[in-house]
Amino acid sequence: MSQDDLDRMVAARELERVGVDPETARIELEQARLHVASAAEISERDPVAAFSIGYDSIRKAIAAHMRARGYRLPRGAGHHVRTGSYARAALDGAQIDEHLDAFAELRQLRNQGEYDALLLDAGDVAEVLAHADAIIHAIERSL
Repeated sequence: MSQDDLDRMVAARELERVGVDPETARIELEQARLHVASAAEISERDPVAAFSIGYDSIRKAIAAHMRARGYRLPRGAGHHVRTGSYARAALDGAQIDEHLDAFAELRQLRNQGEYDALLLDAGDVAEVLAHADAIIHAIERSL
């Protein structure tokens, strides 16, 4: 994916162009980092919550990238799916494809933990945090 894909997403109204907001992007990226640390602290005691927090750290980091580049998601269903699509296009060439590929699978696990009472464990949390760490580092490098 590439800039052409981002342009196509804008044309399809899956993504909107907005003003660049580096300060809010910086805050969101800090929050994403804090989420990783918080999730690690509670992973043994409350792995479902820790997993959800770890997943949200990825989502927030990608949202920070959007803000820094002048994009946002329009209102409507499918925010998390479009967040992943944005990341695949915007972070093309960042050499984190395996981590971005995992984002959709992690979303499904997060939803099952939140809505279907799927029991997750500390190993699941370690997995999401490894993906989160790689994605956050790539976003920090790109900004």
